[in-house]
Amino acid sequence: MGRKPAHKKPTATLNGLNPLGLLDGVLGGQATDWEPPMAEELEPLFPGYHDFQFIDRGGMGAVYAATQKSLERRVAIKILPPEMGQDMAFVDRFHQEARLLARLQHPHIVAVYDFGRNASGHLFIVMEYVEGTSLLDVMKQGQMPLSKVLEVITQVCEALQFAHDHGVIHRDIKPTNILLDVWGRARVADFGLAKLAASSQHATTQSRSGMVMGTPGYAAPEQRRAEADLDHRADIFSVGVTLYELLTGHLPVGVFEPPSKKSEAPVVLDKVVTRALRERPADRYQRASDMRQALAKVAEQMERSVMHRAIAKRPMVSMMTSVIVGAGFIYLLDALNNELLLKPQPVSATYVDSEHGPTVVRLNDQFSLVRLKLSWEEARRRIQVTSGVEMASFHSQKEVDEVTEKLREMGVNSPVWTGGKVEPETGRVSWDDGSAFDFEAWMPRAETPPLRITEIQAKNRTTLKDAQGNTPDWIEVHNSGSKPMNITGWHLRHLTGRYAFEGRLGGVRSQIPTDNLVIQPGEYKVIYCIESETPQDGGLMFGFQLEAQVGRLRWCDPYGQVIQSIETDWELFPADGSLVCDAEGQNWAWATKPTPGAENPPFEENQGFHSGPSTSSTPMAVLLLPDFDGRWTLDVQRRTAWSLIRRAPTGPAARR
Repeated sequence: MGRKPAHKKPTATLNGLNPLGLLDGVLGGQATDWEPPMAEELEPLFPGYHDFQFIDRGGMGAVYAATQKSLERRVAIKILPPEMGQDMAFVDRFHQEARLLARLQHPHIVAVYDFGRNASGHLFIVMEYVEGTSLLDVMKQGQMPLSKVLEVITQVCEALQFAHDHGVIHRDIKPTNILLDVWGRARVADFGLAKLAASSQHATTQSRSGMVMGTPGYAAPEQRRAEADLDHRADIFSVGVTLYELLTGHLPVGVFEPPSKKSEAPVVLDKVVTRALRERPADRYQRASDMRQALAKVAEQMERSVMHRAIAKRPMVSMMTSVIVGAGFIYLLDALNNELLLKPQPVSATYVDSEHGPTVVRLNDQFSLVRLKLSWEEARRRIQVTSGVEMASFHSQKEVDEVTEKLREMGVNSPVWTGGKVEPETGRVSWDDGSAFDFEAWMPRAETPPLRITEIQAKNRTTLKDAQGNTPDWIEVHNSGSKPMNITGWHLRHLTGRYAFEGRLGGVRSQIPTDNLVIQPGEYKVIYCIESETPQDGGLMFGFQLEAQVGRLRWCDPYGQVIQSIETDWELFPADGSLVCDAEGQNWAWATKPTPGAENPPFEENQGFHSGPSTSSTPMAVLLLPDFDGRWTLDVQRRTAWSLIRRAPTGPAARR
């Protein structure tokens, strides 16, 4: 063909993934005589993109990484062979499917940004570029912890239920098409590709007999028989195969043994797996959400069983068994023990953060750090059955300074639980160990009137650009008072589905110039929400991106007092639209013309959103903030990764 046919595999330094699962598994690894273009040939054909890198190819196309010029973001572009663009019926189906896929906006589904046909006749689709690895690659490295298996499959079920509700069947669920991003979240890719592959049989003369059935080994029986009335329950079968493989390392072939017979999987999972793998669709789970609920019940049973055994076996002994709860699932870890608390241990970031390292690190003679993903109440219950230790209380600035210094040495900058709690009856703060609340190190409270959020744009496309040409999402805050206000320590939490993203302004590690942290009287200040560690243009920034499809916000002062909260999810945030708030900070309305950094126009219509201090009775507890000199803030008793404990006094000095 007059060209070098060999494309090299991407090196490890690329550190990215083809969001279509590298394509080859969809068609059973079938080869074609089509040779994908070299990466350097594509830039003239895609004017809005540059820096192309070849990733991989499959039987139906090739995938490249590229940078979108307008937004300076990395994307993945799949191109199909030119012959597929010659059949107008297939082109129509491609466009219909792409439009449908573009509406699948979900935290666990790889997003579709754009599609079309370029000047050379290649149909293409532009997708989110996912940093991370595939589930298949993780499986090759060894057995995943049971908690992670359940977490991943649960998230896959959530993604599938969302897709099924929108009339989309995946048809090719398998480990290659499940990606794990850098945060460990599952991201399902390849939606609609199997359907397009089947229809492409009429667009080419090449033999592609494997397309209809998806991937052998994972396809449901009705897929393998190429039945015309295939429905969403085929996806549930494929999820069952994937779960079985994760638990046992094998595919369920023929008359298979339940997972507990082939591995150390708990017996309670056998029923879930075998039901998902029933021959008849009517005998399987009828909805992906049903399977997700069944897995959640299994996890709850496991947690209760573990805790009952631990307390019954060692009620008065140092607790050597801890239950770690993460994303609603648990696993057993024999690491919390009195010996580790009493013997000096090396202190370093590597020691604490090692995936397989201990979960308790001694800070000094009194305090230790526990690495457990727990809510405050969960941490408290586990510490209560441990002899000789208590949730940490503080009684002097010296204690706070010593602990904070050790945490910084270890690279721990995230908030950590202390033993402080808010009494629901009085609203007063007390220590859980019963000691006197004789010392305080609080972050400051908001002044009156407080800073309020006045505008939100969670889907910025053209409204606002930074110096690099990026279009980050943003919020706007307003100082309606008569004197300057320092915004250091103000806290934004963005909740979307099961996930919470949050950030605090300023702090020891902050690169924000001091002057930018002061908001003048009457000033409207824009704060970027962008996934970056470095402030853009030296301005204010939260290190996460707002989720545009569904979300709600909670805006708190440094002390932890809720100043504003949107308690009802917004849905389908309009591109280049915004939510604007009234002068009292209570009511919200949609605006078609955002006004970043300026006063909002008068309301035309209230949209039913309500903002203001939260009226919920959610229990509050005290967090120590290492990045703010160890000062304290109140927060809801959510899950966080770190807790502080201290040695319990004995003898006459005992507090209880």
